[in-house]
Amino acid sequence: MLRNTYGESFISKTRAYEWYKAFKEGREVVVDLPRSGRPSTATTKENIDKIKKLVLENRRMSLRELASEVNISCKFVHNILIDILGMKRVAARLVPKELNFVQRAQRKHVAVDMVSRASTDPTFMKRIITGDETWVY
Repeated sequence: MLRNTYGESFISKTRAYEWYKAFKEGREVVVDLPRSGRPSTATTKENIDKIKKLVLENRRMSLRELASEVNISCKFVHNILIDILGMKRVAARLVPKELNFVQRAQRKHVAVDMVSRASTDPTFMKRIITGDETWVY
């Protein structure tokens, strides 16, 4: 009946007993108490800036190489790259996940220019050399 009434806010019977015991032993507040253990120091602004600088210098660096350069674990390097810097690996290179407004406009401009060249010059497409995701013309 309580589960139907409270839905997602419903707590289990075990959790209710744990809270009862805690309040019986003298706890007075519901908020989480400070926990023991060392706080994470890997995702500092300094480490984020170092990783960003290294990636911009060489986009083909591996997670292990970045981790050894910054002296943090691969897990934290991965979290910084994906969650904080918003990057993903494409063809062994780290690139931003989403294009900003200027980059989208530039991409559209280049595409329109290439379509225009292809329609006016019949040999244009024959002069484009491709390999993987890199275009050279």
